[in-house]
Amino acid sequence: MNKIVAVDDSLSPITEVLKQRGYHVTNIGDTGVDAVIVNGMDDNFMGMEDILYDVPLVNAQGKTPEEVLTELKAKL
Repeated sequence: MNKIVAVDDSLSPITEVLKQRGYHVTNIGDTGVDAVIVNGMDDNFMGMEDILYDVPLVNAQGKTPEEVLTELKAKL
């Protein structure tokens, strides 16, 4: 079964690697995802403080696509 991962729009290299590895990639804000990958994090994630994902969150800031993939696999 393919995992569904929501990825920040600014992370196109990571999106491509995930697709090549068989992940289904969708937009942040979509529901029913298995994990979320963001480009940096702040106190007000996505501008919506009341949104809470009960899935693994990976911060891709400063990481290569392979490093992000390794962290994602470890959290799933």
